[in-house]
Amino acid sequence: MLKTTFVTKQLIIALGLGLAALFTATPAQAAVLTYQGDTTNQPTWRRTAPGDPPDRISGENAGTMGMTVPYSVFQFVVEESGLYTFGSTVPGATSATDGVWDNFLVLYQDSFNPSNQLTNVLVAAIAPDNGSPAFDRQLTAQRNYFLVTTGRRVTDFGLFTNTISGSGKVVAVPESGSMPGVLAAVGVGLLLYKRKQSIVTVR
Repeated sequence: MLKTTFVTKQLIIALGLGLAALFTATPAQAAVLTYQGDTTNQPTWRRTAPGDPPDRISGENAGTMGMTVPYSVFQFVVEESGLYTFGSTVPGATSATDGVWDNFLVLYQDSFNPSNQLTNVLVAAIAPDNGSPAFDRQLTAQRNYFLVTTGRRVTDFGLFTNTISGSGKVVAVPESGSMPGVLAAVGVGLLLYKRKQSIVTVR
């Protein structure tokens, strides 16, 4: 009887410790990278049409040359494979449609060539001006990705703040001959830190 009581107490203690660990464990937090840029006076390209993935250049169905707009490109890798979400906000936006200009995001994998817009393209979409998610995509760790921020129309260009969030850390890839002045902030959960990144336009 004494032995049974002892075993029962041990089981209760073990169960209690297990429940305590379960309820006090810190849940995994998504990693977030936020960076700023400006498409004003940047190189231009004929952007893609929206698509998942896009299969044509903007305006091709209408028989026109399409949208020739300034763009900015950000190269990055992720440290963990998984689902990542992309958003972009512009000054003055309090809703998805009322910013000072309309932004457009295009995501490429492995390489980006503005003259071969449909090569390696994953997804393209009009981005809500207030930073609401434009799209999400499964990404592979340590693979190069390129997020192109551009305008919806030829008159759309200016300052922007982009956010990439997902299951692993997002790391900017600096390049030689870089353009200074783009700030990047990386956060895990509520812990954020800022650092200067050197971003170059891929030609």
